[in-house]
Amino acid sequence: MWRAVYPCGIHFLISQVIANTALAVILYWMGGTVEDFASYTIFLTGISALLTMLPCVYFYKKDRTARVLGGLIPEKPGRKLTPGTVLLLLLLGAACSVFANILVAMLQNILNVQAYQENMEQIMSGKSFFMLIFWMGIIAPVAEEMVFRWLIYLRLRDHMKMAAAAVISGVFFGIYHMNLVQAVYAGILGIVFAYILELTGNLWSSVLLHMGANIWSLVMPELLVRIPEENYVMVVLTMEAVLLVVFTVGVRHLKRNAAKTRMI
Repeated sequence: MWRAVYPCGIHFLISQVIANTALAVILYWMGGTVEDFASYTIFLTGISALLTMLPCVYFYKKDRTARVLGGLIPEKPGRKLTPGTVLLLLLLGAACSVFANILVAMLQNILNVQAYQENMEQIMSGKSFFMLIFWMGIIAPVAEEMVFRWLIYLRLRDHMKMAAAAVISGVFFGIYHMNLVQAVYAGILGIVFAYILELTGNLWSSVLLHMGANIWSLVMPELLVRIPEENYVMVVLTMEAVLLVVFTVGVRHLKRNAAKTRMI
């Protein structure tokens, strides 16, 4: 199991610790405050994610070569995604975000959701919406999927069944977020992402799911504040019902078309 986490998962964590420590030291010398530190969190997280991508690709290619030589996967690349499947995966990611958030809300007394929300509001305050989409909706999903699905999950998958590998990698993904609210939320999403990655046989499926979840979590609050109060409950329930149907039908479609053998 340790081989699955090291070295790229450790590299990702170390890069973020170093980046945030460096920022804290610089702000301290300049007389900065905790609020100043929070304002740079998203940018520093994004930069550390970019720095992680190249070594992740290198390690994944080494892993893939070893899998092909060991007969675990075919030599040809995994399945290609059609435009329709790309859209479906983005919508499935949005559905995962909604229903994982519902579960977190149900556990809000245990998880101290209010404190987490206040912290996130402080981090995101004053940021351009498009900047948030770029760093949190695109860059972060790519880097995190490279670490937690392309490397950790697939390495675990080399030695155990899909369900066990999905759960363990999901737990690692939850712990990585370093707070209880996101640990539950990300842990659930991580398990689902690994499962659908296995169904599709394409590396980019989990990235698209993750993008769909993160972008939806950024877009949805902007949409909700524009809904008239008298229609709010009906609109939200309709949205959740539609996403539930999309998720159910979408997963069934992917299962019907899943490869009979491991592809990645």
